Amino acid sequence: MKRTNFELEDQFSDVLKKFRYGRKMGLRNLSERTGISPERLREMEGGSIVPDTREWAALGQALGFSGPVMERVHFHPEHTPRFTLPPSVHPVGESYFGYAVWTNLVRHPTDPKRALLVDTGGLGERVLSEIDTLGLTLDAVLLTHAHSDHAGVLSRLEKRLPPLVFLDRSDDALLDGPIPAGVTVYPPERAGAILAPLGWTVSAEPASGHTRGSVAYLIDGVLFVGDAIFCGSAGKCASPETFLNSLETVDRLLGRHQESVFIVSGHGPFTSVGFERENNPFFGASRFLPEF
Repeated sequence: MKRTNFELEDQFSDVLKKFRYGRKMGLRNLSERTGISPERLREMEGGSIVPDTREWAALGQALGFSGPVMERVHFHPEHTPRFTLPPSVHPVGESYFGYAVWTNLVRHPTDPKRALLVDTGGLGERVLSEIDTLGLTLDAVLLTHAHSDHAGVLSRLEKRLPPLVFLDRSDDALLDGPIPAGVTVYPPERAGAILAPLGWTVSAEPASGHTRGSVAYLIDGVLFVGDAIFCGSAGKCASPETFLNSLETVDRLLGRHQESVFIVSGHGPFTSVGFERENNPFFGASRFLPEF
């Protein structure tokens, strides 16, 4: 019987496909390595059947992940985390052409009418309405990467648009349009120094793999990771050649921050560093590099 956790951004079938894509392994090759027929593998990746214990072990050995870790979240919906974020963080669920995405307003520690916007969510009506309803003035926009559901349609901010936007310019080619006039784009690594005089404590760190210029921002004990990490998964690497970058990013982000740090991804449930260390099959997978 098919068992899935529909609250997660990725189901087990998505994780299988991401590992096989990153490892550059065809179905026939994977079949030879695991003893599982190509037809059955195709059904697994379609989510219509669930691997048994032996098959999980064989798939993990061939693709480089832990079968038991896969099962902890992907087959036990009751284990999906239910974290309450700090009151300064105001996530807004947007719909980007029907695709659920998080955009986040972070209120200033001493002035609740000032905020940072972390990613745009494609700037649908909800986040624009929230900014106006709450009477917020944006000090800056911090972009984790330049895909349209995270950095799109900045021009829609109109009079709300602050002069400060942070984006790694190696992602410029992914933008859906030009940066609006009057806006200065700064590299994310300068966010801490530039925003400190405004009363913010922000740090940025590279999170490449999903895109070349992906970054993560730490604000008020919350790590905004874009698509670098999902609860129980990770965003698809830009190409198989960047798969190792994605794995190293997951290892670095989860390895250097305290377990109590919350993780807000671009999609799916909020999670924590500690939870993902125990339940994310991409964590530690860089140590498993099968020979092809």
